[in-house]
Amino acid sequence: MIVDVINTTTFSSSMERFLYLMRHAQSADKQPGQTDKDRELTVQGLRDSIKIGAWLYNEKINPDAIISSTAVRAKSTAGLLLDTMKLMPEIMRLNDELYDASVRTFLQEITQLEDSLNRVLCVGHNPTISYLAEYLTKAEIGDLPPGGLVVIQFDILLWQKIGEGTGKFIHLITPETL
Repeated sequence: MIVDVINTTTFSSSMERFLYLMRHAQSADKQPGQTDKDRELTVQGLRDSIKIGAWLYNEKINPDAIISSTAVRAKSTAGLLLDTMKLMPEIMRLNDELYDASVRTFLQEITQLEDSLNRVLCVGHNPTISYLAEYLTKAEIGDLPPGGLVVIQFDILLWQKIGEGTGKFIHLITPETL
């Protein structure tokens, strides 16, 4: 009987997953001759990335993986989060498909995650990040500001089971609210 209780507890705790969807921090305007993908973070964007990373660190949120678009502003945001949270560089993955991705493409990336990962942070672009957060939670999130982070909880065993309305909206954090 005791064994059954332990197994049930272990099973239910493994069903809880968290997805952190973040819009890259503030970026500079495109310069002449520069591609959109090469836009860098502003000084404010650098500060805001560190501020969000510090909040995550202080809340003891340790993602198993950080997945980012390959755009310079998203990679920089993800890298600053990684450094501020004192995480190992190996957990960061860059995905070129997340730059200019549709909600469907982004969702496909998430549903293909390894089930050993329980907490995943994704850094991407609007409007996709905002639309995806609303699609998964059915919450009214609106237009995420640069550096905005949505925390979503899922009570599922497999990432592939994530879909429309399966997530529970937990928090919306912005650099301005910290």
